[in-house]
Amino acid sequence: MGFNFRNCVVLLSIVLFGGSIAAAGSADRDIRKITVLVNDSAHVAPSVLSRAEIEAARIFRAAGVEIEWVGCSSGSSIVEDECHVIPGSNQFVLHIVPTGKTSSDLVFGLAFLGEDGSGKYCDVFYNRMAEAHFESGVNLSLLLGMVAAHELGHLLLGSHAHSYVGIMTPVWRGEVLRRGGMGSLLFTGEQASVMKSRILSERVSLVSVGRGGGK
Repeated sequence: MGFNFRNCVVLLSIVLFGGSIAAAGSADRDIRKITVLVNDSAHVAPSVLSRAEIEAARIFRAAGVEIEWVGCSSGSSIVEDECHVIPGSNQFVLHIVPTGKTSSDLVFGLAFLGEDGSGKYCDVFYNRMAEAHFESGVNLSLLLGMVAAHELGHLLLGSHAHSYVGIMTPVWRGEVLRRGGMGSLLFTGEQASVMKSRILSERVSLVSVGRGGGK
């Protein structure tokens, strides 16, 4: 479920990038909503985090998904009630950790999925993004936003979510990273449909449980 930076072989699929991604923001404008609870253990500068959230929200909005951000860091002046309970329907937790927790320093983040492909939690590794920022020159806020979108994408798309194009590309370098810096890495139309179906099914399940409990 990781997110790599170097040693990417850019395949001919990049040529099809524009057409594949265009579908994500096209005719179907039926918006779904999710809530993302943000735990910032890396103490990211507020301006960097704010712009990263804007970028991740933009990527999801192009796929027909709106994000409500909830700050859950202990240093926040207000910590919402949602932060103290298990994530509910269409709620997910993004944890920004100071250092990577994987053996390879090429991995930028990790989504925690069960055997059925479902999950609520993901980590992103701030030190590795900072290093990539200095090496490549890509804006740190944009990179953090893209990595966050990638890992949250895993939570909504399940296992085997990587693709040759778009935000779910598994490894980035050169042209792919340049496109990311230009804001061109988005979810494909197929990925957008899967995510919206998943969000709708969670909401329907919650309503069904609520009705059942009232009988």
